[in-house]
Amino acid sequence: MAKGIAFKQGAYDEAVKFFQDKLRVLPTKKWDDIKGAMHVRAFTVAGCMQEDILRDFRSAVNAAIEKGESLQDFRDRFYNIASKWRESDPSFDEKMKKPKYGAWRSKVIYQTNMLTCTAAAQEAQARAMPDVFTHAKYVCMMMPTSRDEHKAWNGTVLPVNDPWWEKHSPSNGFGCLCEKEFISKYEMDAGLEKQTKAPTPADDTSNIGKNWDYSIGDAYMGVSGTTWEKYKDVPQEGVWKPDSFELPKNFKPIPMPQYNEQVDNITDFCTNFESALKNAFDGRKDARFFKGGAVLMKKVNEMTYPLVIDYKEFGKHLMLHPERSRFINMFVATLSNPTDFRISFQEQPNRHEVSLNAIFYGVFDKAHGNKQKNIVFVFRAYKHKLTAWTAVKEDRKKIKLDGKSFL
Repeated sequence: MAKGIAFKQGAYDEAVKFFQDKLRVLPTKKWDDIKGAMHVRAFTVAGCMQEDILRDFRSAVNAAIEKGESLQDFRDRFYNIASKWRESDPSFDEKMKKPKYGAWRSKVIYQTNMLTCTAAAQEAQARAMPDVFTHAKYVCMMMPTSRDEHKAWNGTVLPVNDPWWEKHSPSNGFGCLCEKEFISKYEMDAGLEKQTKAPTPADDTSNIGKNWDYSIGDAYMGVSGTTWEKYKDVPQEGVWKPDSFELPKNFKPIPMPQYNEQVDNITDFCTNFESALKNAFDGRKDARFFKGGAVLMKKVNEMTYPLVIDYKEFGKHLMLHPERSRFINMFVATLSNPTDFRISFQEQPNRHEVSLNAIFYGVFDKAHGNKQKNIVFVFRAYKHKLTAWTAVKEDRKKIKLDGKSFL
């Protein structure tokens, strides 16, 4: 299962899926604005803060992956996009004036995306057959430019679930061409490959590039190797805490709406819920409605994040959890006029899987008796679709204002 920088069209459907599952675009000022495994959930080009230019870069990378385009094919697209970027960003224009900067930058973008997508594809293929592929081997290309430390790891054969792979699965740095070759049980039983010892402690990342110390397979699919879709509705208990966000200064509490009656008919709920959303977003351009659902266009920093709500799925959830029905009006009010909105990346406990959460913060006036409470709605999103939510009531005075958040 060796990999290459480019691959033929259709050879890795899993690679295409991995790339297309990412958040469409995420503006970043520096290459290390997002850390490590966050990269499996978002497409970025370091320093690019404009959505339209990022979308062009994403399309160019997507074409390279889907069609198996070469570096030169991508480079041609890169220079066309870069010319537009230069017009709007003097600092990037200065960089592009340097000899060979464009060639170097286009190679980094192309190579990094191709290698990580290919690694994700191989992980997905191997994990789909856990009884067949039981081990993996670290393969260094042993080129003059290969890192000496990575050369020392060449030939390491360990079980696929060995903790060493959690930090040392290649690639292990920009320009690293090392591979993780999956070994079958037949090869092991036949003596064609032999298990070795880990060359370094599992948590030793001293010879791994900054923000490369993670397993793409774990971050994308979880340590169990089960596909993401089967886990999209798993609650995130123990991961997110309401005291980790800072309230905006001079905020005004949202007027407290009436509690709702229990949902007992999905069809009626869908009709009433759509009517409530349309009233809340009347005359605005940040919501679009379609048959059976809506798309909310939320602006955060330099990025627009679309969140899809499926009325029927939401109604089914309320039928299973009728105690949540009373929060529908607060749900709508928070969507339409949140006290704060953020997105954050989080690692799931025990699974190492990385998810992307859209977080709506609603502070309601007199939400509980005569006391003012924070009603915090946390929406979990997968491919921009609302898949899970929770509501937390907290005394406003007890909230710690430390403001930890990705954006």
